[in-house]
Amino acid sequence: MSVLDTNYLVSILQDKGVSEFTVEMIDDPKTTAINAYELYYGARRSDNPEKSLSEVKSLLKSISILEFDNRAALKAGNIQAELMDIGRPVNLLDALIAGVVITNNEVLLTRNMDHFGRIKGLRCRSW
Repeated sequence: MSVLDTNYLVSILQDKGVSEFTVEMIDDPKTTAINAYELYYGARRSDNPEKSLSEVKSLLKSISILEFDNRAALKAGNIQAELMDIGRPVNLLDALIAGVVITNNEVLLTRNMDHFGRIKGLRCRSW
């Protein structure tokens, strides 16, 4: 029941910052299509795009990817609107990720607690 945020996936790809303890914390690892986009974008912008894209594709084949659907879109829209109303919006991609995670009743594993911690109803853990 853990959805891996982009910062966790990048640490796996870079082979740093992911301890054996944190890997053992993960039950049925997943990510979202939004996180996959962030990884593909980063790979394309890297110094060695072909190698990076290959590594990203390999990593994403090993975990489930939760899709951004209409339910997630509705939830993400509500999240961002509520945060805008109180003057504390998050990055749009973070709102989209949160929409997917919440509508799938999952827990987000992230280091970005500053943004994700503002989102009501989002269960997240820091690593």
